Amino acid sequence: MSILKYQIFGSNTVGVYLEVNNLYGLYPPTLLKSTLNNIKKVFKEPLFPLTINNSHLIGVYTVSNKYGIILPHIIRDDELESLKSNLKIVDESINISILDSIDNAYGNLILCNDKGAIISIFLKDYKKQIEDILNVETVIYEFADLNLPGSISLANNKGCVVHPLSTDDDINFIASILKIDEIDVSTVNRGIPYISSGAVANDNNGIFGQACTGPEMMRMTNILGL
Repeated sequence: MSILKYQIFGSNTVGVYLEVNNLYGLYPPTLLKSTLNNIKKVFKEPLFPLTINNSHLIGVYTVSNKYGIILPHIIRDDELESLKSNLKIVDESINISILDSIDNAYGNLILCNDKGAIISIFLKDYKKQIEDILNVETVIYEFADLNLPGSISLANNKGCVVHPLSTDDDINFIASILKIDEIDVSTVNRGIPYISSGAVANDNNGIFGQACTGPEMMRMTNILGL
């Protein structure tokens, strides 16, 4: 297992630029070679370049698990074809699907792992489609008085870190949907509650914002089993 405190494009918000699961990872193609090499030292899975309508915010616009990946309708045809070609190398059965929602920051709106998914009320009309793409039980649920479950949490198949205002009832429900044993509250980058903006992880490895404190790192890595 490997973890790294790091910056991408000079920013501690490493999670907005990367999308990683247990099969593969995606990154902006304009990363410095040294940055990409450091990311590859952490994540041993195949890593592929991607933009979303020329945007580098891969972690904001996409969400994935081992079964599928959800993309916004603004993705260009050439970007989509490039992604399909790359993921075919990993597993031809991966569902690569576009969700035609006006609210399309799916990394902020969907929290998922390989066992369950929690989505924002903004995506209520797409619940069945999301369930089919990710191939997991999917529920609409909001916690910490916010409607951005993907933004205020970070999960793998071992655990989930959630916004510090999450209640005990929230925590118990999230754990039941994601089918995990470890779940607790934390922040990233010295107190920021939007956890997925400052961290990215799969079951084995993770990258965290350079500004994360020692207690934040210890808390998150313990919960996620890294």
